[in-house]
Amino acid sequence: MKPEVVNHGKTRIVDNSVIAERFSAAAKTYHRHNCLQQLSRDALFNGIKPTGTLLDIGAGPGTDFSQFADVSSVIALDIAEGMLEQLKKTYPNYETLCADAKSIPLPENSIDSVYSNLALQWCDDLSQSFHSTAKVLKPSGEYHLAMVAQGSLPELTQLGFRANEFRALPEISSQFDAQEWQVFSSTLEPMTVYFDDLKSLLYSIKGVGASIHADAKVSSQSRSMVNHGIRGRGDWVKLIEQAERLRTPQGIPLTYQIALIRAVKR
Repeated sequence: MKPEVVNHGKTRIVDNSVIAERFSAAAKTYHRHNCLQQLSRDALFNGIKPTGTLLDIGAGPGTDFSQFADVSSVIALDIAEGMLEQLKKTYPNYETLCADAKSIPLPENSIDSVYSNLALQWCDDLSQSFHSTAKVLKPSGEYHLAMVAQGSLPELTQLGFRANEFRALPEISSQFDAQEWQVFSSTLEPMTVYFDDLKSLLYSIKGVGASIHADAKVSSQSRSMVNHGIRGRGDWVKLIEQAERLRTPQGIPLTYQIALIRAVKR
């Protein structure tokens, strides 16, 4: 589950054009693979009362905020134009903004509430994103954020795949400048999605515009597939057998650790 991310020491270099292209390509079928987004959305919605103009950062194909009577308008920001085109079909009243979360082109102090659900794990500079968000958010405005965090996708490791190294919760929280923000809560919540078969599990990852890579540090049984790729039906059958050993009554699991953060602009 890795866009073009390269680690040089502690520096994360992300090719935003590649991310935008992938998510644009996935836009039309994204709704088929967003079970995780629905789980984290429900967790974010629990107990919040957004008001006024709401900014949705990394909006994807859109979120229904109609249950919040005090939200007067929604600005949907996404780096992928294709996602915003799809969003407009479902939410024609939303204003769309194709932009990077690190440089939000909106007037200062113009936003009442901010929401971001499973988008900023792809951001290479969280502190810059949070600073840009603080500029456009009004004082005392709330930010409700969910991100994929460290410890996610252990099942992929068991199958011989590797996901990108997501940030730990303390690292995410530390990117909020204490002079700009007060972090009210910062928690980690495991969320598991279940699949009928291995194909649908892997497709769920690709279906949201991301990808995974084979891991060189796996069992000898899987190493040939890692080093040389899945060479045929035999290799694929072995993967299916490994996945079936993970099966639960609900299906084959894929577990994420989701960072849920609620912050207020000072």
